[in-house]
Amino acid sequence: MKLHLLDLGRLDYDEGFPIVAGAVSTLSDPNPDSTRRRVAIIGSLIEHPKIGPVLFDTGAPPNWPELWPPIVQELFAITRYDPEHHLDAALAAAGFGVDDIKAIVLSHLHLDHAGGLEFFRGRDVPIYVQGEELKRAFYAVATGEDFGAYLPHYLDFSFNWQAVDGDQVELFMGFNLHRLPGHTPALMGLQLDLANAGTFFLTSDQFHLSDNYAGPAPLGWLLRDHAAWFRSYRYVKTIVDRTDARLVFGHDADVLAELKREKYYD
Repeated sequence: MKLHLLDLGRLDYDEGFPIVAGAVSTLSDPNPDSTRRRVAIIGSLIEHPKIGPVLFDTGAPPNWPELWPPIVQELFAITRYDPEHHLDAALAAAGFGVDDIKAIVLSHLHLDHAGGLEFFRGRDVPIYVQGEELKRAFYAVATGEDFGAYLPHYLDFSFNWQAVDGDQVELFMGFNLHRLPGHTPALMGLQLDLANAGTFFLTSDQFHLSDNYAGPAPLGWLLRDHAAWFRSYRYVKTIVDRTDARLVFGHDADVLAELKREKYYD
């Protein structure tokens, strides 16, 4: 089994989104400068010995300026999306084409993680997502609640949706999904046990940045459930303490750059 990290572009947002109390005013500093962060959009390709190439998260769609509402583009601007950041090009750089993908697993259904399903329109590849997340996303689009986080263009009945249920699921051999509520109630992290390189844990948006884990500094405005986030933090920390897992954070550009210089094999 081999892990490829895919660099799918950069987006900018206010530090208050990923870090609790980021640039918050205080009594002694009532008008702080607003700090912005440039972060990565990350996908992963796993060469599985039994299943074949499996994609974990898909990034944004190639025509995102046409699909993302203006307010979302203002708050979460994609500031770098060169041809090499397109999902098909990133897969090609890893030696694969879109048609090679045998399964897609989505950590959750927010627009910067699931929007790249546009590349798979008309294909019957199975798309695995936590069942409660699937219900929440379709409900959000149907009612207009949670506006902007989920978008209708990829929440399409024509895709081959496969619901995953349970707090811990070995979906494929050595491919373990863990439910991590906090950012969304049913976000899933991925634990990969590589025989020679050890354990990797892809946290998705449980931890946007290394700051979230090291602090620990909870998510800021992106947090849905503070208590659940800390339970998920302790859960991941237990796995890291037990397995010495290397963490791949959901949007940390520095960690992405460091890990992409390396290759991991069973």
